[in-house]
Order: sequence, then structure tokens, then C-alpha cells
Amino acid sequence: MSPIHFAATFAETVLHPRTASGKVWKLLPLVLAAAFLARAAVALSGDFALHPDEIFQYLEPAHRAVFGYGVTYWEYFYGARSWLVPGLVASVLKLFDAIGLGEPQWYTVGVELVFSAVSLTIPIGMYFATRSHFGETAARVALLAGAFWYELCGFAHKPMTEFVATGPLLLVLWIAVRPGPIALGPGLCAALLAVLATAVRLQYAPAAAVLFALVLLRAERRPVLLLATGAMVLAVGAFDAVVWDRGLFHSYVTNVRFNLAMGTELTGESPPWQYLAWLFTAHGGLSAACVLAAAFGPRRYGLVLALIGLIVIIHSMQPHKEYRFVFAAVPLLIMIGADLAVRLHGYGVPGRAVAACVAAVFACVSAGGILNMLPYQDQVYRAWSRETGRVVFLGARHAQDQVFAAYRWLASVPRVGAVWHADRHYYNTPGYYHLHRDVPLYDRRTGGPIAHNPEAGRVMVTHIVTDEPDAGYPGFAEERTFGATRVLVRVAGAPVPQWQRHVPVVVTPRVAAMMRSIDPAGPNPPPSVGIRFEDVEFSPAGTERLRMAPGDLHP
Repeated sequence: MSPIHFAATFAETVLHPRTASGKVWKLLPLVLAAAFLARAAVALSGDFALHPDEIFQYLEPAHRAVFGYGVTYWEYFYGARSWLVPGLVASVLKLFDAIGLGEPQWYTVGVELVFSAVSLTIPIGMYFATRSHFGETAARVALLAGAFWYELCGFAHKPMTEFVATGPLLLVLWIAVRPGPIALGPGLCAALLAVLATAVRLQYAPAAAVLFALVLLRAERRPVLLLATGAMVLAVGAFDAVVWDRGLFHSYVTNVRFNLAMGTELTGESPPWQYLAWLFTAHGGLSAACVLAAAFGPRRYGLVLALIGLIVIIHSMQPHKEYRFVFAAVPLLIMIGADLAVRLHGYGVPGRAVAACVAAVFACVSAGGILNMLPYQDQVYRAWSRETGRVVFLGARHAQDQVFAAYRWLASVPRVGAVWHADRHYYNTPGYYHLHRDVPLYDRRTGGPIAHNPEAGRVMVTHIVTDEPDAGYPGFAEERTFGATRVLVRVAGAPVPQWQRHVPVVVTPRVAAMMRSIDPAGPNPPPSVGIRFEDVEFSPAGTERLRMAPGDLHP
């Protein structure tokens, strides 16, 4: 027996016996439509940033690519991120701008709805994968649960790689567990989806590789499939080389090297079992119950449990942990729970009663989660980093971070010449994506001259944004409040100095030092965040001369 034939036989033995396919549930389109409405309702109910990366690694680069101005965070200065997700955002922005809706009040909604639609690949994948692996009834339960589970609805509109990559991963799972030999067409689809999931979220590569290996073992035209897969992988590397004007897979290589270097410095940030605690808290203990119950059926649940374990273990090896990283484990856990509930329902009256109780608990936990009422729920989204901690899905709108509304309001009012966000760094502001004004935007650091010389404020900016309730600035009056966020406007003054180009470059000294050790030939970050003034120098009338020249910004 050849090694490949042996592996294929082994895979058939350890996998759960697959159920023959029948007609697809006729209510599938209706459930998906309801799922989209649920996701859109959360997206349009208010603003929250799950993590600063949402803006400065995806939304802000897209805005800069389309409109020509924006903040450049260090990942996009060194080329440490793929443009796949920002490219999708940029496409939406370009489309909205082309039809005359290129303002944040319109395109922010458009981007959220597009990602809400993309997220429907998750319940679709859950339905078809569960259908092939556990049967039609369990598939319907999984579909309904996946359509309305609070995390899948609450994060659907977010342009984060974990959320985007989960759908393709589940679709690969569906192809991997389909009965019988796999023809070239489905095999190519599986290859494309596995490569896409990996390209979007590199840490999902092990799970994608396992699933594609299962596809490959039963593929009918294996050599052709392997060649096509290699071409797809090469295309990802070529795309990276073109957009960054560097080598093949430049962003992936740079990102891996940086994370390996960072891993030697970050120790003790989070314990190895942190993800287990987060999953237990976010799911009200349901995930732990699913895993424990599934452990008694290793052949039936072994593949799905192995995928969950692989995702959690891979990310647990990283010192830096955030709950969103293991997002793909959530729909897999729901799939197991759906099959367990169906099997319970088959054990007569007692089984149906227990299944009904489980369904009620599931619904209550999901409702509590979307209303931000689960115990310690707010702690799940606060990883070691820069989060504001204001993750509010529905309800308690006053608890949401209203700074996004403040920036969009500034985008719509006249006479905005320059803005200073007095108490936030760039990575915790909504950025030019929400401000959408081709004017200087100062943060807590770059607005240092204003903080040290209050008279400079009337010279440098026309508006100040602050969360401090009692902060006062000479020459400025409060114009509008958005929750805890105040917008102050300059009472009078001359035109403010402009920048030669509105592309501040944010690279911390620590990141710059690490990147120099990784790539000594790489670019050096510009001084003073790269800000250059159009005027060589300027002096406020009647005040001490401000020492500002091109490239000389004193914080």
C-alpha cells in the first residue's frame, strides 16, 4: 500500500462517517437575509473600536490610498501588512466616491454593510460543513445559531483579518468532509479558499493546511491540483511584491520576523490558558460544556475538536494575545453544540426537555452578550494593548465611544483648518477615515507645542477634540459635545499653517530599533513623525516665536 493510499484510508477511518447529501434547506436564503439584517442592525446602531488596528491597519490605509491623505502606521511604513483587506475597503471607498457619496457619513456605512455581507460566508460554511459532517437537522440548527449568535453578529462589520478569514476556512471544511472522491472543480475551490484564508490571516495557515490535506488525499487529479495550488500561493506572493515594490511575500516575511523578535521581549503578558478563560467568559460556559461532551465522541467530533485545538494552541504560543485572534474557533464550537443538541433531542421526552433547556440558555447568553450584560464581558475585549474598552454592541448608546461621531461632524462643518486631539495618540483616534478633511491632524504627541504654549493653539489649529470635561484652552469655546467627547472651536485667528503633505508616520522608537535589527537596510522613520510645514517658520503675533521649520516639530 502506498503512503498516499494509506493516509487516505486512515483519513476515511478517523473522520466521522459523512452523511449523503439531499436537497438544500429551502429556508436557507430567508435565514441568511435575516442574518444580514441582524448584522446590519449592530453595524448601524453605533460605533465601537474592538482594537485600534481596525482603523490604522485597515481603514486608514484604504482612505490614504483612495483620497491621498491619512496617517501611516508603522506596519505600512515598513510593509508588514498585506493589502488584501485594506484593498477591499479601498474598493468600496473608490466606488462610493465615484457615485458622489465620498463622505464618511456614507462610505463608513457602505464599508460596514459590505463586510456584514462578507461575514455571511460564516453561517453558510457552518450549514454546509455541518450538513456533510453531522446531517441536515444539525446543519439547520447550526445555521440558525450562527445567524444570530451575538459574536458573529457583533463583529461581522469589522474589517479584521480573523473575521474575514473564518468564512473561507469553514468553506474548506465543507469540501474536506464531503462524501466520496473530490473532483478537480471542488478541489480547486478548496485550494483557493485555503490560500485565501491563509493570505488574509497567516496564523490560520495550520488549520487551512490540515483541511486542504484532507481534500488532497481524496482528490481525483492530484498533480493538477497541486500545481494550481502552487500557482495560487505564488500569486499571493506576487501581489505582495507589486504593492510593496519589494520581494515575494514581503509583508508576510516582515511580519513573521517582527513577531519572532517581539516574542523574545514580551514575556508574561498573558498566561498560556488566557484564551480558554476568554472563551469560557464570552460564552457563559457553553463552550466548555461542548468540548467536554464532544470528548466522549472522538470519532464523531475529532476533526472539529482538532481544528479548535490547533487554532487555540497556535495563538497561545504567542506572548501577545487578543480574544479576536481565535475567532474561527467560535463557529466550530457552535457546530459541535448544534449536533449535540440534535442528538439530545433524539433521546425521547427527557432528551427533548434537556435540548430545549440548552437552546434557552444559548438564546439567553446570546441576548445577554449583544446587550453587553454578560458577567465580566467587558474584560474579554481588553487585551494587553491600547483598547479604550468601550465595546458596546446594542443598547446603552451613551456608553459607546462618541469620538467617531465627533470626527464625522467635523468632516461636515465649514472652517475646519486644523484639528488637535488633545488627549489621544493617533492610534486611538478615528483618523482621517472619519475626519475626511485634507487638513493637519495633531495627536497628543504632535500637539505638544500647543500643550506647552497655549497661545500656540490659536495659531496652529481651528478645532480641539478632548475627552477631558474641564479642560479649557485660551481662545477656544465649546461648540459641540458628543457624549464625553467635546469639540472646541477657535473664537478668532489668522489662517493656520498647513502641512506639505498630510501623511504623519507613526513609528515608535522601540519598533524602529526592532526593525533595524531585523532589516538594517530598511527605511528609517522620518523625524518629527514626518510632518512638514508649508511655511518655513511662523510667529504668532504678540507671542513667543514658535520654532517650527520643515521637519522640525517639537512635542
